[in-house]
Amino acid sequence: MPATNRLREPLFILLIPLSLLLILSLSDSSMEIWNHQFKRVDLLSDIKARGIFMHAPVSSRLLSDSVIRHYESECAKIKTDPALAAFFESLLQTQQKKKKTRIAYFGDSMIEGDLVTQDLRTTFQDTFGGVGVGFMPITSIVAGFRQTIFHTFSGNWQTYSLLDHSGGNFTLGITGFDFVPAVTSATDTAPGKSGSWVKYSSVGRKGLDKFYNVNLYYGKSEGENNYLTIAGHAFRLKGSLPVNELQLVRSKPIQSIQAFFSCQDAMNLFGFSMEGDSGIYVDNFSFRGNSGMPLSKIPGAVLTGLNNHLNYDLIILHYGVNVVNNKVTDFSWYERGMTDVVNHIRSAIPNASILIISTSDKSFYTNGAYVTDPSVPLVIDVQKRVAEKTGVAFWNLYEAMGGYNSMVKWVQGDTVLANKDYTHPNFRGAKKIAGMLYQYLITDYKGYVKKQKV
Repeated sequence: MPATNRLREPLFILLIPLSLLLILSLSDSSMEIWNHQFKRVDLLSDIKARGIFMHAPVSSRLLSDSVIRHYESECAKIKTDPALAAFFESLLQTQQKKKKTRIAYFGDSMIEGDLVTQDLRTTFQDTFGGVGVGFMPITSIVAGFRQTIFHTFSGNWQTYSLLDHSGGNFTLGITGFDFVPAVTSATDTAPGKSGSWVKYSSVGRKGLDKFYNVNLYYGKSEGENNYLTIAGHAFRLKGSLPVNELQLVRSKPIQSIQAFFSCQDAMNLFGFSMEGDSGIYVDNFSFRGNSGMPLSKIPGAVLTGLNNHLNYDLIILHYGVNVVNNKVTDFSWYERGMTDVVNHIRSAIPNASILIISTSDKSFYTNGAYVTDPSVPLVIDVQKRVAEKTGVAFWNLYEAMGGYNSMVKWVQGDTVLANKDYTHPNFRGAKKIAGMLYQYLITDYKGYVKKQKV
């Protein structure tokens, strides 16, 4: 008799245990079959670890797989070239004609102490030129943490902020703060005798070892009795504009500057800038605990007034980690608030490009492990919609980090890139973020340049 083809039998023999194991994989617990207890196995663990299924006990209650897949496929679709055209054109003019290009980088504690911005600034300046840290506040709670400048100040400054509800008479500057020096009497004319002071010193790094142009920015001061003294030279602080500029050092390199304020009338001080005559500048406007929505409290006249002096080409809005909350599923309030912020900034600084950077990954602890907070994709989807409806650019930092559970890898990986709060990058992580952001911007910029040559 001819041999019988029996290939089906081993196939059935293979499929029976495979099916049983697959059933066990889909169960969340052990299973009992014919009075025998089977331990839980997971044939799909490698797939899940790579973020294909992204199953987590809490996130599965809030987000279906279809929502997550839709989010991941849609987030990167926004066309950035049109939204960033003004910035790219300024970069081109900087490259060809030594024009200045300026970036205002707003963020929360993710960029505190010049994190991210210091590396972004350095990389841009290495390519397009420029020296100096740019805009500096009068005081700062992280002055000792920042590595790009030495910053000290007296303890008698009155400081108001975006989150201040004291009802005081203050005017917020672009940093989200208003700095009011101590009021002196008519007899206290000696510098530093009873007034307030601030000192900035350079650090021994390329582009940061000298100050070339130093300017002060302050609010209305119509009296005759407000003075700033530097190295024995007194400057009267007068001005009727929302933001006034006093040029203190022009193209004469110095390594340190200490400013003494003798003010008999209360006045609003916003900050100093340290920069050169050309190149690119990245101003760090960090504010701890900020969702981004309070930026609408900064008067439009102040934003416009400072922009009249500094001429911003790109506004970056980098927020989200203070909004993420695993107990919240409806972020429509955040969408409305950030839409208002974008429109407020655009109205005040109409010629600048605007870029929204999504929240990074953020983990929370559940069932004995850290996993991506289930509201992270929800917040990013809101940020993406805000960018779409307002016509601004969008960059998905969460996706660039690696997506689901990337923060866990950043904290627990061989090269540690984030702190054990599973929220904030460390210096290495901040440098990595800056590098990814630079590549995103420079790649689109090169595309823009090619289009101009066609």
